[in-house]
Amino acid sequence: MKTQQKKARGKAQKKTGAKTRGKAQGKTQGKGQGKAPGAEKAGKAGQAWVVVLAVVTAALLAATARSGGGGDGTEGDRDAKAAASTPRATAPGALAAQARRNLLTAPSLHVTVTDRSEGAGRSAPSAMDLSLDREGDCSGTVTFGARGSASVLRRDDRVWLRMDAALWRARVPGAAGRALAERIDGRYVTGPASDPTLKDLASVCDLDALHAQLRADARDETITERGGTRTLHGVRVVPLTGTSTDGSGTHVTLYVTASGTPRLIEHTRTGGRTDLTTRYADQGAPVQVTQPQASDTVEVSRLGKAKGQG
Repeated sequence: MKTQQKKARGKAQKKTGAKTRGKAQGKTQGKGQGKAPGAEKAGKAGQAWVVVLAVVTAALLAATARSGGGGDGTEGDRDAKAAASTPRATAPGALAAQARRNLLTAPSLHVTVTDRSEGAGRSAPSAMDLSLDREGDCSGTVTFGARGSASVLRRDDRVWLRMDAALWRARVPGAAGRALAERIDGRYVTGPASDPTLKDLASVCDLDALHAQLRADARDETITERGGTRTLHGVRVVPLTGTSTDGSGTHVTLYVTASGTPRLIEHTRTGGRTDLTTRYADQGAPVQVTQPQASDTVEVSRLGKAKGQG
């Protein structure tokens, strides 16, 4: 009986394997037939674009320290009410908490990141400059050291991304990169924020997600000291210093306005392999997004099409 069962299973496996191989061969032959060289070249360029977009998006998300999703603004509203009714603190930890809370209530923000840490400029950005608001609009640039830079825009439900020639060469070497650069020709790649290849990039403009990371920073840092008043970026500030609680020995400094409503102007993390400076400005200022001209854009949906079709 066992022998018969083994034979039956063997026959079934052979039939299934034959069918699978037949289908795979049919698909391969079907894909290979009737494809013009130009279409194949464009297809490879389109695939390269998807890879590059994934890399740049991941880098942007890392630069803004996305923590895995933001809230719906409810917590920020509660913070705003608390901030409005709380007198200015004097203890370093309490003052730092107030400054962070006030930052969380801002409906818009200008964030500038400078990263001199080990490895910055290669897989991760060395600098970022981004203005964003609660509506999801944003405008900014991300730089990978000598490897080049990219510009990102979002307005309403549309996203634009433009990479310079140096970044194309660094991200897509060889013939595929040259074909893609020729296809895009210095223009913005654009599409709806819901497009599968652009939706992650659109999420970079999520102010609530940045707020979530600020809350995470507050949990991971202990502020214990207060320094003397000084001027930073034309603003009178007091430095509040402490350490990271993750065991890395990272030294933390928050520069907070010296009088009036506590506002966080700059946040630095140094020590070990880390050297990161984040500057906050224009809290509550309107975000200006200049939409590129149609002649300076190429639709993301056209990147996989044969050259000459758009």
